[in-house]
Amino acid sequence: MNQQTRREELYGRLGRLPSRTRDISVTKVFEEERDSFFLEKLVLDLNGIEPVPTYFLRSKKASEKAPVIIYNHASGGEYQLGKSESLEGRSVLMRPPYGEVLTQRGISVLCMDCWGFEERRTRSARWS
Repeated sequence: MNQQTRREELYGRLGRLPSRTRDISVTKVFEEERDSFFLEKLVLDLNGIEPVPTYFLRSKKASEKAPVIIYNHASGGEYQLGKSESLEGRSVLMRPPYGEVLTQRGISVLCMDCWGFEERRTRSARWS
């Protein structure tokens, strides 16, 4: 099986997806300064179905080509907590919160609300 055939098979198994040629976009809602980072609230348009509220914690120590961690928040049945976990932490995770620790080390953090969490908790995860 060649690489193209394998790729087509993989995408077929992922279910109904937006077009891979569809443009994605980002809107910055606000920016504020914190101790070790600048907090940017972003809204991403990734699929044309539902906006994705996102936090970008831009480390004050970051250079122009600094590393960025994509932080996937936990579940734990706490659906009111999504991207804010990167800022506030969670009782069963380490203290201080991961966002603070990483930005103090010069690593920026991107964390978005997954389907069903925080700002997306009242919305359906189903394709229309």
